[in-house]
Amino acid sequence: MRTTVKKILKQYGWQLELLLFLVLSLLWVLPWATSGKLYTGDDLGFHLNRIQGLAQQLKLGGHWWQIPAVSTTAFSQWGYPINLFYPAVTLLPAAWLQALVPGLGGYYLYLILLTLTTLVIAAAVAHKLLGNRALGILAAVLYTFAQYRFLDFFVRGALAEGVVFAFLPIVFYGVYCLAYGDDRQWYWLAVGMALVALTHVVSLLLCAVGVVLMASLWLLRREGLARRAIHLGYAAGFAIFLAATFLAPLAEQLKTMGKLGVQQYTLITSAMEPGELLRNSLDNALSSAQINFGIIFILLTVLALVVWRKLLPLDRYYLIIAWVFIFLATKLFPWQLFQNLLGAIQFPWRFLALACFPLALVGARAISVACRMVTVPRQFLVVGIATVAVVGLSLSLNNQLYQQTTSANTKIVTAATYPAVASGDITTDYVSQKGQVSMAAVRTHSIPVMNTQTNGQQLADLQQQGRQTVANGFIYQITSEVPQTIKLPQIFYPGYRVTVNGRTQRPSLDANGVVHVKVPTGRSTIGYRYQRTVVQRLAAQLSFWSWLFLLATPLWRRYGSGLQMRFRAYWQAHRVANK
Repeated sequence: MRTTVKKILKQYGWQLELLLFLVLSLLWVLPWATSGKLYTGDDLGFHLNRIQGLAQQLKLGGHWWQIPAVSTTAFSQWGYPINLFYPAVTLLPAAWLQALVPGLGGYYLYLILLTLTTLVIAAAVAHKLLGNRALGILAAVLYTFAQYRFLDFFVRGALAEGVVFAFLPIVFYGVYCLAYGDDRQWYWLAVGMALVALTHVVSLLLCAVGVVLMASLWLLRREGLARRAIHLGYAAGFAIFLAATFLAPLAEQLKTMGKLGVQQYTLITSAMEPGELLRNSLDNALSSAQINFGIIFILLTVLALVVWRKLLPLDRYYLIIAWVFIFLATKLFPWQLFQNLLGAIQFPWRFLALACFPLALVGARAISVACRMVTVPRQFLVVGIATVAVVGLSLSLNNQLYQQTTSANTKIVTAATYPAVASGDITTDYVSQKGQVSMAAVRTHSIPVMNTQTNGQQLADLQQQGRQTVANGFIYQITSEVPQTIKLPQIFYPGYRVTVNGRTQRPSLDANGVVHVKVPTGRSTIGYRYQRTVVQRLAAQLSFWSWLFLLATPLWRRYGSGLQMRFRAYWQAHRVANK
């Protein structure tokens, strides 16, 4: 019997693992998916608008593989260039799914896909780090069903931060390779950091701090410091190349737009009180005002301390670095000294995301040691029991959250309300501070309203006949009885171009960044469209060739010598045949 099980696992191991992860992914979203409802929490409405904007741009004629710079059909439909400031690469699958299954169904499918991806990546990395497939699966389950990840998706609605969980194990493995393992595999860190950069900018800053701290792993080996430092430089540079398609346009916009409307926070104020963090974790609190990392990781920490002497040095390091990140989430760290440098992270408790994977690793090892997971049957038993316990707790918390939020809660979305919620967000984080005062008028999409005089009267000699939404902007139809300069209900961003009756016109801007154009007497067609800038085009080329090089190099190393030998043999046979 045991031999048969081993044979099946050897022959169909990855298929069975994938099937298990698919079932777990379905279970993770099951309570909400079967209810036909969705709790938006703090930020999910914003992210649903991002998804809806991408999906609608595809319907307006955009390329399925290309991310539009502006959103003309969401965020109150004024042409918000959200994708220049907030990376959208990892939202493209959500947009494709919306094209197939619109509304809540498409979003739930996206969550299933994200959870499956997170499980697969976490299991692969944990397998390499722990040296055991069963432990890899257990660590992946502990990580993917972590309380903090649950809060990100279902309580806070922080979709982008939740997506980043899929890539944090790659970052962790990249640092492991550079500081302790085979530093010739530095490219893993580049890939992980690039994927984070293409998902959530604040998480990129968190990961940069995390990489600096996790470089201390070198102390366990103390070998090849200079060589490893050089490879770290390679990883940093290549990560920038891979993510240049987003980072370069972002830098271009920030340089032009100046100070934006993103809300600022004092880090020492937004950090957690240590006692509060522990109490929330022991309670598995389900509120965005009660951030925590869950009772499971507390219990696993206690178990790891109990079996401390039987843990490997690497396992002990995982536990220590995890609690360093937890320490950074609290007011115990002197955050007031780093306000200017790291103020963009807004909330120090975001470091809890970095603590989850090392806690899952050491937790899996501690369970293995405590339960003596030596034989295959025992591994099956322990991993099965632990998985059922973790998933069962997650389902219970999901049900508890559902009961708390579905009674007369304005943040609940149904199939009927989804279209309005996913297109009407009024966020202005990425509008310059000087342009904020004009946003109420901009959202009317009305040229007459935009040109209201100081006495409150609209211009009698100016009428708007229509406004057409296109993939990259808008077309206005107006009639003016006199030649004049008028305001468009648009805030200017680098890349937007104006045409009046087919002729390109360089617009003027007022102090608020509102676009002014000259129109002649009579009927005019005004086009206001976004065109990719030179910086965007060059950055896209740089990223494309960098990704191609990254993918082609290992393939060439693996198959190149064989291809060369075959070519030489063919050439020699050809020469002999022609003699």
